[in-house]
Amino acid sequence: MSNTAKAVPDFPSWRQTNPNGLFSDWLKASCADQWRAVTHHVFTDAWGDAALPKANLENYLFQDHRFIDRFVALLAAAVSRAPSLKDRIPGCQFLALVTGEENTYFERSFAALGVSDDARENLPDWPATAAFKQLMKDATDSNSYANMLAVLAVAEGTYLGWADRVNKAIAKRPDDFWYAEWIDLHVGVYFESVVAYLNTQLDQVGPSLSGEDRAECLSYFKRATDLECQFFDTAWGPQE
Repeated sequence: MSNTAKAVPDFPSWRQTNPNGLFSDWLKASCADQWRAVTHHVFTDAWGDAALPKANLENYLFQDHRFIDRFVALLAAAVSRAPSLKDRIPGCQFLALVTGEENTYFERSFAALGVSDDARENLPDWPATAAFKQLMKDATDSNSYANMLAVLAVAEGTYLGWADRVNKAIAKRPDDFWYAEWIDLHVGVYFESVVAYLNTQLDQVGPSLSGEDRAECLSYFKRATDLECQFFDTAWGPQE
């Protein structure tokens, strides 16, 4: 949140003036400036235009692929802590997509771009990459379903936000599959249902949290949003 942004009150106070507001709405309202910065980032516009310099494109793919291991562990932990089978099934189904179609997308992209294994392995983690991986581990280790959902909801919600916006704005679908299919993976009815599922789970668990646990959940949500913005800033910046 920028220094000039109006502070959002705590959830009970916010609900008094937003009686139909959901817990997930409150979380997003609490970091609205950063959420918009992620979903309207210049990097995402360049992605939609298939206009990234080669180094920026490849390094972004290297770094984003490194999230999958921690993400899968986090999502699996969240599934294990969901309150019922009905609440677990959407998470299980999404796990299959991430470990299947999404992971395969990266491998196909690396092969098509002629990227060597050495290039993939020798580039160090960006600071934002390392910090987000640690945040996912911390959320997993916290044993808090709310904290896990907070990080997952940011990771998927911000990607739906930028990809849907870009997909509607571009005049022509990118020819290169690594651009086009990355957008495809983050738009449409199914992916919208994934984001809705994560938000609904937050809406179910959030209001019953203690004040301390609610503040902790919010801190995970805000930190994840900040790191998504830092990640795009780095991806758009000068590359070695």
